Amino acid sequence: MNNDLELKDYFEIRPISPSDKIPLQVGLQMLSPESIRQRFFANKKEFTDKELQFLTEVDQVNHLAYVAVHHKNDELLPAGVIRAIKKSDEQFKAEIGITIVDCYQGKGLGTNLLNTLAEQALKVDITCLYGDYHTSNNKMSKLLHKFANRYHGMTTHHTGDGFIYFEVKLKKN
Repeated sequence: MNNDLELKDYFEIRPISPSDKIPLQVGLQMLSPESIRQRFFANKKEFTDKELQFLTEVDQVNHLAYVAVHHKNDELLPAGVIRAIKKSDEQFKAEIGITIVDCYQGKGLGTNLLNTLAEQALKVDITCLYGDYHTSNNKMSKLLHKFANRYHGMTTHHTGDGFIYFEVKLKKN
């Protein structure tokens, strides 16, 4: 009987699609106020239609995005999302953002999303992922350091305004 429950309870990581607009909005509602502050650096109650279009209608070359969906029995629950966006003047670099719904944090989902993103980034010649996070975001710091150890490590520096800027150089395995 336990095996049946386990088979009905699994995660899927896949490229984001326009059909993910509603799950993204639901996922935002599932985040704690602290997780929202840590990710968006401000209070965010919902995404606008324009934001949802930007977040879900991506080309998977200059804007990579993947979602993690929790299949629980017959229900699909948003669990996390990760993206990397190239700026026009940075051909081999992309800024990343990751959000994991609170109840799934600390269970390896962030690592799986980062690894998926890194593999796809290398396929489109992105060799450096970068971004920033608030110094109080210990979960993000731990996640990034664990991830960076798989590659060439990570360079960081304090920006002076309570944030840490990071870069991870990717290498093909």
